[in-house]
Amino acid sequence: MDSVTAHEALVQFLYRAPIGLLQATLDGEVVMINPMAAQWLLPLAPNGDLSNVFDVLSGVAPGLRAQAAAATEAGTMVCENLRLAWPNGGRTLALDMQRLDAAHLMVSVNDVTLAEQMERQRLDARLRDAARIDELTSLPNRLAVLERLSSALQNRHTRPFALLYINADRFSGVNVAHGAATGDALLRRMAGRLTRALRASDAVAGPTAARLSGDQFVVVLDDVREADAALSVAARLIEALSRPYGIEALRLHIGVSIGVVLSAQASSEGPESLLEEAGIAMREAKRTGGSRSVVFEPAMKHLEANRGSLEQDLRVALERDELFVVYQPLVNMADQRCTGFEALVRWQHPQRGLVPPSDFIELAETCGLIGDIGARVLGIACAQFARWRRDWGDAAVQTLSVNLSRGQLADPGLVALVQKTLVDSALPPACLQLELTESMAGQDVALQSHLPALKSLGLTLALDDFGTGYSSLACLHQLPMDVVKIDRSFVSQSETSAHHRVLIDATVRVARSLGMGTVAEGVETTGQAEVLTRLGCDKGQGYLFSRPMTAAQVALWWPQTMALSPA
Repeated sequence: MDSVTAHEALVQFLYRAPIGLLQATLDGEVVMINPMAAQWLLPLAPNGDLSNVFDVLSGVAPGLRAQAAAATEAGTMVCENLRLAWPNGGRTLALDMQRLDAAHLMVSVNDVTLAEQMERQRLDARLRDAARIDELTSLPNRLAVLERLSSALQNRHTRPFALLYINADRFSGVNVAHGAATGDALLRRMAGRLTRALRASDAVAGPTAARLSGDQFVVVLDDVREADAALSVAARLIEALSRPYGIEALRLHIGVSIGVVLSAQASSEGPESLLEEAGIAMREAKRTGGSRSVVFEPAMKHLEANRGSLEQDLRVALERDELFVVYQPLVNMADQRCTGFEALVRWQHPQRGLVPPSDFIELAETCGLIGDIGARVLGIACAQFARWRRDWGDAAVQTLSVNLSRGQLADPGLVALVQKTLVDSALPPACLQLELTESMAGQDVALQSHLPALKSLGLTLALDDFGTGYSSLACLHQLPMDVVKIDRSFVSQSETSAHHRVLIDATVRVARSLGMGTVAEGVETTGQAEVLTRLGCDKGQGYLFSRPMTAAQVALWWPQTMALSPA
């Protein structure tokens, strides 16, 4: 190819190239410019003059002339991928400028409007995704769940679904005992197990599992018509999430409760109300013992509303001193002499009448009032018991039992509260016995850590409702208990069931071998008392001996009891 032909080919290439190209002197005078460059740069040029590239770009890149003067060597880039926007915002250009040789600059211009739009779209998509991802667990978050449920509700008549609302049963105790960092690590482990426990056969779509907040998770199951299918998945999740967690040197036990809502039975039309219904079912699962699942029923909403009303009344009751303490005697099974009292809280509601503890203690736990109630009962009982000791002198009984709730035991200020109460009431620590249930003492490692500090005050600890929780006779030696209280469900069948007599006998023998005393709860007949005495149970408590009494009733009952008691 001769030089003329080569030059023509080069010119044709420059003029047909899909990018803008121009050549200029070091002063910016344009020597060559192709049509594409002229088309893209013309809107930037003052008065449409393209004769000097620096003048053309002075409005959008005023420092470019100085940058070019500083590029003294051939091949040096003056600027690279410099973004330039048209005055009307119609296009975005990318400009490269390079020192070509001793006398010239080479400039390339490209239209990156579409690429920039796509990049913005990708960035927006990433931001939207990030806004829908829980930072701690990397699961979809509440916003993603609401979107998923909104879509599912629109199609629920043709594609039914189920919502599982999952909440840990004892998570707050982990944070209190081991700190927020351990709690966060536990939540990450729970999220991992939750994801792994779901199967493709569960017909799960969209955000399979998500974290709402705190220790609350949800799972959406598609194509689920029957409760049994959802409950089967829930049972698998409970089993997976309830296995012990090893975090550093700790071994943590934490159960979960699950509320289930089937789209066909849900009364809600919006995702928020659907979550509310699932939450109601979850709280019902907790109320019935935890570590289980419950299917939502519309009637639960009415019960929940009643509980909400009762909660407000309970707050008012604390202000108005509607709560009071009654005392049930504990007697020596050998001679049936009264050896102590258990303090029990009662609530006299102005409209509802006497509200059973089963109706408001759990409510107080969930709404954060249990600490105030527990402190009040402990203070009243200790002060009253100290007065009886002063009034009765040598004949006074030696033991006051007060129940602890899970919420109280998880409170880091409990030990200080008990110590202050003993000092204020002038009650010797040895007279006070704190009772906690078997499930609290035997399963919750976080709560167990508080027991030695309580014992260091000089008081005693009793294991309440033994036989109904998670521990066993084989594990009894691991608990720092002084007394084991045999549950009334064993006592009630002691006359008729050899099996229950064997269990009571074994409990008494194991407790005695560990230096622990025993108390039988719910003794109602002389036959039960005879069986318990024969089996060697130390003390008893129940209607056979006395119903719970007010302090005034105790003051009348005590002299009569002492007069009738054998010397």
